[in-house]
Amino acid sequence: MNKRYIITGAPGTGKTSLITKLQKNGYPCYEEISRKIIKEQQQIGKNKTPWGDLSGFVDLVYQQTIRELQNPIDQYTFVDRGLPDTIAYLKSKPCAIPQYLLNFPFKTYYASTVFLAPPWEEIYINDPQRPQSNKESIQIHKHLIETYEELNFKVEILPKTTLIKRVDFIQSII
Repeated sequence: MNKRYIITGAPGTGKTSLITKLQKNGYPCYEEISRKIIKEQQQIGKNKTPWGDLSGFVDLVYQQTIRELQNPIDQYTFVDRGLPDTIAYLKSKPCAIPQYLLNFPFKTYYASTVFLAPPWEEIYINDPQRPQSNKESIQIHKHLIETYEELNFKVEILPKTTLIKRVDFIQSII
């Protein structure tokens, strides 16, 4: 059974650009669910966001992720963030982690290797869905590494280089 490779990292580390490049290279890819939810919440004037109603946001991310994980895949597939990211974000607040996340069978759906984009101040920019400071980004990065390692994923740190070289790095591992 094929599984999804997670591309993770703190805000503003080049994940979405990398996902876009992988998709252009022919790999099936899934967009970041949390960013879509934040945009939707902003458009309808609601606050289920990481800086508003965090528990409501987590529930929405979980529900949409479960729907996405039900889609069958038949080749290497990449996702912009995985469900374990939600745990890392909750730890960074700190907030209680729902039991449904603690008991989730991550390895059933995700490959055991995770690609993590490190903080990269030179490319970091804020936008309406990314209000975190670079300092907050670094803290989130630490929680992401800790969370994925606690869940027994192998974390591969992506090099700070061109998109083409990042894709080559990923392809050399998968």
